[in-house]
Amino acid sequence: MLIAALIKKQQQKIADNSAQWQQQQKLLQAETWLLKQRAKQFLGSTPGLVLSFGAGVLMQMRHKSIVKTVRKTLGFAWFRQLIALI
Repeated sequence: MLIAALIKKQQQKIADNSAQWQQQQKLLQAETWLLKQRAKQFLGSTPGLVLSFGAGVLMQMRHKSIVKTVRKTLGFAWFRQLIALI
């Protein structure tokens, strides 16, 4: 009798946790869908198109020496070297 009651209690906990997990998964899917929609909307807007075009241009020019120099000077390479000295 006691074992049956404990088993039933554990089964109820499992059912509750399962229902909670399914609810969290549905919420996660909804949030992911909303994020995708917002990203599509942003990429279709003027700032998104400018950002996308700029990134494409930079990707094509990434092997040019001037771009490498700018990345090194504006990047955190100098910061890493400073930390290494300390």
